[in-house]
Amino acid sequence: MPETEVATTVQVAFEKLIAADLVQAVLKRGGANSVERITLRPVEIKGRKLIQISSFDGRKTFVKNLIGPELESEVRELLSVPFRSLFVNAASDETQIQFSKKGKPLVVVKKRSQVVELDLAHDRTINRLLPEGEPDPFLQTIGMMTADGRIKADRRRKFQQINEFIKLVTDTTDLKSLSIEPLLIVDFGCGNAYLTFALHYYLNEKLGVPCELIGVDQNQELIDRDNAKAAELKSETIRFVNASINAFQPPRPPDMIVALHACDTATDAALAQAIHAQAKLIFSAPCCHHHLQVQLAKGKPATEHAAIMRDGILRERLGDIITDTLRAMILRICGYKVEVIEFTSPEHTAKNLLIRAHKVSVDNVATLIEEYKALKATFGVTPYLESLLPEEIANQIRTD
Repeated sequence: MPETEVATTVQVAFEKLIAADLVQAVLKRGGANSVERITLRPVEIKGRKLIQISSFDGRKTFVKNLIGPELESEVRELLSVPFRSLFVNAASDETQIQFSKKGKPLVVVKKRSQVVELDLAHDRTINRLLPEGEPDPFLQTIGMMTADGRIKADRRRKFQQINEFIKLVTDTTDLKSLSIEPLLIVDFGCGNAYLTFALHYYLNEKLGVPCELIGVDQNQELIDRDNAKAAELKSETIRFVNASINAFQPPRPPDMIVALHACDTATDAALAQAIHAQAKLIFSAPCCHHHLQVQLAKGKPATEHAAIMRDGILRERLGDIITDTLRAMILRICGYKVEVIEFTSPEHTAKNLLIRAHKVSVDNVATLIEEYKALKATFGVTPYLESLLPEEIANQIRTD
């Protein structure tokens, strides 16, 4: 890769980070670097506007407040170490700079339709469904909050993600109208289960919607740890099971299926479980998309698509889009109202799409099926989800 291309990208980054209209920026590093994530934002301290630089090394956060030559020197030093990505949120635009595995820089700039006002408060208070600032026994038990009511530095991103997800769930529909029984929610790939616990707690204790929640994961160590937390919380309506998504058998058809960042075809397995159970709500944030990427790489693209397929990073992103488009189309064919939305800001993760589906009546199934078949034929691919569908649906949408 030409050095001038990298130098230009670094200079763009430098100018963005010291610009007067900076709202917030997040720089991420990879490999053996000790500092994983660096956040920059403007603050006002004693009447002076400075840039606060917070460096998180995976355990602790280190903070500096700088201005002028000191700021410029610090930013140049930050950018002198190779970084994986940089997300810059400015008053009038958003800029994302990302390096591929081969070191090729990609710069994307999005203009805002409305200018964002700067918030220079040094210690900002944000209204959240699960608030911070006061000790909360629940948040302390799941390991997110300190004894004095502060969110732990290494859990802050997860805390923000939890609040955003709960809001997405509660904004979708009137949850109290979904079932005459306690809602059954299954969270596939629950992992450390921070979100699982928080969703269960908020619906039961804050919103007054009785629910039973089952977390499913194949990591026995995590399952044991999650069940120990559930016992500590003395909750009889949340439990965790060691099982694969395909093998798990719920006690009754789930009302809601959750699958956040399940890798590759694990997302498809979770969506198939939801379709078979006719779950009323689905919330899925896909992760990697290897299954369809392989098909694209091996296939012979039509002449009009050859230019897109030539560069690996563009082919990979196209594969992500096609995979999630086909998943959304299948859900629509199966009777769901589907929205593909941004789950969290790109500053937290590049894998920030959420497929939100609500079971409703669908009138234009024939048209949807024809659109689905046409997209498959255009790129010569078949999504893994199709092979997991009920036979009557699979027969309608197959093209072979």
